[in-house]
Amino acid sequence: MAKVIVADENEGRRGLLANTLEREGFEITRAGTLRQAEGTALAIMPEVVLIDSEWKNGDAIDASQRLMSDPEFAFKCRIVILSRNTSQEYLVGAAQAGVAEVMGKPIDMSALVDQLHRHTRKQFVPPPAEVNTGGGTGGTFDVSMAMGDSKWALPMLKGLVGPEKIDSGFINEILGQMGEEGLEVNDELDPSTMSAMLRLALNKLVGEADGQADGGQKGPSFSDIKRSESLGKGKANAPLAAMNQGFKSSMEDILEAQAQGLAQEVEDAMDGILDESPELITIHQESTMTPIDPEVLKLTRLTTEFVSDLMWNLGRPGAVSDITLMTQVEDAAQMLQDVLESLPAAEEEE
Repeated sequence: MAKVIVADENEGRRGLLANTLEREGFEITRAGTLRQAEGTALAIMPEVVLIDSEWKNGDAIDASQRLMSDPEFAFKCRIVILSRNTSQEYLVGAAQAGVAEVMGKPIDMSALVDQLHRHTRKQFVPPPAEVNTGGGTGGTFDVSMAMGDSKWALPMLKGLVGPEKIDSGFINEILGQMGEEGLEVNDELDPSTMSAMLRLALNKLVGEADGQADGGQKGPSFSDIKRSESLGKGKANAPLAAMNQGFKSSMEDILEAQAQGLAQEVEDAMDGILDESPELITIHQESTMTPIDPEVLKLTRLTTEFVSDLMWNLGRPGAVSDITLMTQVEDAAQMLQDVLESLPAAEEEE
């Protein structure tokens, strides 16, 4: 059963959409805030995160960009935004944030269900807009991109090339989808050997872009696979292990160089932030201040402390099993702690 998160701050609209999708066979998790949607999505890795575009606090595209910055989420999940704004500017912003699709309101429910099925099966769906991803065209990977280009999403490439992603299970899933699309599949093809060949091909593209930064050393070639082993026999051997080691070494070199560049960018940005002067704080006069009964303030602090302790106790591992409720408890505990910190300290009785 495909997992879908429905994120909408309007409770009635969220419930209606979630109930409809549940009847269509999806496993639904509801989220009433963008923070809750992000935390839940990274915890359960759903096939699709369905986000409404209108929020009083936060922005759907910003939340999508934060989610897609996580390599594992970007590899496993897709984001669909439901929006009244379908202007070219909005669609380009959504595409740059990594959103898989923007569907205009009012929503055709049958069309939405069809598209969700396509997304959960990882079928191709045209992006919201064609955007420049660093020199490539038509959604292809441009091997002419420089390693130091900050627009190059190296963490995502790591997820694509790594053996923990491209394995026998991944190949079997692709073969299964090809069968569903009516394409002829050779049952004798060995998933282990095919996954090794795919990683070799991707690693070669990255190595060419890197300009052979490792001193001219070349990764393993197809000839390393025993000629006596056909693609249908599928037995693991030492050459395949050597190939995997070559992929790992090449990606580590690229990622290390990219990390150094990002660290320098962060350091430069922080220097500017730390040098900024704070804005002057407005001092309220008595005429603009509202008096508060000290007893009411004391009761407010006492109540907040009690509820804060309750929230923290509920937030202990195992106390709450529902992940959505757990996220709400954590948010409530943090909000109550912020309230306590803003309240004046209680005076000790003599």
